[in-house]
Amino acid sequence: MVKIRTLLILANTISLMVIMIFLTISYVQMFISTDIIILLFFITLGAGVLSFAVNLMITSPLLNSVKQMSREAGKMANGDFKVKVTEAGPQEIKELAANFNHMSTKIEGMFEELKESEKFKSELIANVSHDLRTPLSSIHSFVAALNDDIIEDRETRKRYYETILSETEKLSLLIGEVLEFSQLENRKLPWNPHHTSIDQLLIDSLGQFERRIQEKGIQVKVEYDDSLPLIPLMPVQIKRVMTNLLQNALSFSPDKTALTIRTVKKGDKIEFSVTDQGKGIPIEEQASIFERFYRVEKSRTKAGGGSGLGLSISKEIIELHCGEMGVESDGHSGSTFWFQLPIENSEEERQ
Repeated sequence: MVKIRTLLILANTISLMVIMIFLTISYVQMFISTDIIILLFFITLGAGVLSFAVNLMITSPLLNSVKQMSREAGKMANGDFKVKVTEAGPQEIKELAANFNHMSTKIEGMFEELKESEKFKSELIANVSHDLRTPLSSIHSFVAALNDDIIEDRETRKRYYETILSETEKLSLLIGEVLEFSQLENRKLPWNPHHTSIDQLLIDSLGQFERRIQEKGIQVKVEYDDSLPLIPLMPVQIKRVMTNLLQNALSFSPDKTALTIRTVKKGDKIEFSVTDQGKGIPIEEQASIFERFYRVEKSRTKAGGGSGLGLSISKEIIELHCGEMGVESDGHSGSTFWFQLPIENSEEERQ
């Protein structure tokens, strides 16, 4: 393969030879003396050689830039995306180098996202497999016992059926969480807001836990601002977030304690919060609690601590609404989980 530098040298040499031939013919036709023809020949030759040298000197930085891009492109082809080229030379070369560096950065980011995605898939398979094993084993054991007709007591059979139903609901919840999180991660959940009253969502969410609240003797205190306007949101998803926060608060609240739920206006946002009287979230773990599959207590089972996706899903939903979500705790007594939503949420703001 012929190099660019070789082509330039060849082109300049041919041009110089053609010029010398035609000039020599012209000098001879002008009937100039031989000495003058020789002098003019060498002057022309010197000018041509000088022009040739200047041309090479000017094109050398361009060739170096092209060589550098070629080397870095080779590194990228071998999987090294942390490459950069020097942005120097004429304007066009600078723009080309800048575009190359931008492309390198974008590809590196895409590659990191791909690696993170592969890591997530591995974690997803491992965690979901682990979380599926317990309810499936339980269902299998109870179904086998019922199928063998070894349970004759009616109350025991009823308890077995209730356990199977409960474990089936857990499986359904886990599968739903995985599917929902996948939609949110891939940005496939359509943005379809409706102007909705937060208080109605809160009433609907609390209604799901009425029996559990009574069983644990939890005192629920609700603080609500009656002047709150309707805000644009997706009711099903925001109810999903409220349900998750309430469920977590109830799960880790001791019996006979209080639960405080607040919905207030803060500037151009509405803030919803749930405060429990549990043992709190360790300060060093508060930054990680919204990560997928993260559990504060690593020993929690599916029955006690969920799949580890609930808060991640909630955070994704709130961010889809251009809101914020967080937790406040001294690490010893009680936690407050909150989220804020903008009162006005236009398509331009979301982009």
